[in-house]
Amino acid sequence: MRIIAGRLKGRRLQQPPPGDLAIRPTSDRAREALFSILEARPRGAFVDLFAGTGAVGLEAWSRGFGPVICVERDPKAFALIQSNAQGTEVQALRADVRRLRKDAFGGVAVLFGDPPYAEAAASLEAVAPNLDAWMDPEGLLVWESAERGELPALPGWECFDQRRYGAACFHFCRRR
Repeated sequence: MRIIAGRLKGRRLQQPPPGDLAIRPTSDRAREALFSILEARPRGAFVDLFAGTGAVGLEAWSRGFGPVICVERDPKAFALIQSNAQGTEVQALRADVRRLRKDAFGGVAVLFGDPPYAEAAASLEAVAPNLDAWMDPEGLLVWESAERGELPALPGWECFDQRRYGAACFHFCRRR
């Protein structure tokens, strides 16, 4: 696993030990596709929820987004983020995403969520009441689920695109 482009291009990231299925990093291929889509968007604050190794947040920082915050509750994953983020301005926040308050963030340009696939819909419902407070008016929500995962409708938001990459599906949502 490596950073694909930008100022950290080629940097190798620490990964979970082989066989540790509690942390599921977004593949290089899926990250490359995601950031090809985001390339046309204005840079700004980027939040990586359920950050795992921090690969998505680090890719965002490498490509000019900032500030970047990676949120993770698992102590092993949080340690990976801290190690992988050394020498960058990426901030690591150890917290349960589902318990974050409305004032946790503000003016977010891109909010990326990659919860455990079995919890994708419930996790989105848990953060939905905070989205308006967290997001910039033109902000983009990108939620990852299993390839065939369905997400609940979000009041005031529209999911306008879905992209599938292997076992992953990215749902792109914006304010109506």
